[in-house]
Amino acid sequence: MKNTRELIAPTAEPYRFFNPLVEISEPVIEKNRELITENLNLRSEIERLENINFIDGMTGIYNKRSLKTRLGEEFAKARRYGSPLSSIFIDLDDFKSINDTYGHIIGDKLLKEVASVLEGLCRSEDVLARFGGDEFVVLMSDTCASEALIFAERIRKKVADHIFSYENIKISVSASLGASTLNQNDFQHVSDPEELICMADKAMYRVKQNGKNNTCHLPFAFTSSGAKGKNLPVQENLLPYFKTCPDLCPPTQIIYKIFYFIFNWNNLRNISIKNTEELK
Repeated sequence: MKNTRELIAPTAEPYRFFNPLVEISEPVIEKNRELITENLNLRSEIERLENINFIDGMTGIYNKRSLKTRLGEEFAKARRYGSPLSSIFIDLDDFKSINDTYGHIIGDKLLKEVASVLEGLCRSEDVLARFGGDEFVVLMSDTCASEALIFAERIRKKVADHIFSYENIKISVSASLGASTLNQNDFQHVSDPEELICMADKAMYRVKQNGKNNTCHLPFAFTSSGAKGKNLPVQENLLPYFKTCPDLCPPTQIIYKIFYFIFNWNNLRNISIKNTEELK
């Protein structure tokens, strides 16, 4: 009786010329494995370099370069669909004194924790970035002025109420926040996306000049001058909205704002007349 080898030999005979190919393909397969491994390592290195370029090394959030890229993308999308685009500029109050008192190591840890607090408040579609030093920016798509101001106030309260603890050291810090919004009509006059950040920065400085630890929103106002659109920020011709006297009850705040408007009416009227004459 024939054994199994003898039975299959005639069948395997036509395929004997494939054996050298199989032997040759084994080194090729091994080489492919090495190339795949190298490609994966290269991809990891590329991702690491991208993180260096676009992620802030201290806080782990976007850096200024990444913010500029995302700002251009969100600006183009908002202009295309006519949706509002808002930004909030955040500056920690008296942060230098924290570095001077507790040292830069504690200051760096505080910045990292502030970034974590901000991340916990932001939506998944928001863009949070460290602008530089103790400054942060939040970019919010499809967000109107009132929503931006409400969110800025939430951030201010959260930061002010948070206790930063490091070993036996407990630190509290406040922040000044400025917000600004580009609406559908504003995109006809604004060509540079960074104007949105600049306006929010100006709003933040308004807060700094009025006692810190507060929020302010400055919108855009536009008129035409000759063939070019002239950008007149609203702080030049109208009284900006301010969340005045946070320690007062709401009815008292309303009365305060009414008297504030009455006492500043002449100044507002003179400024408005001056701007009108300049545009003629």
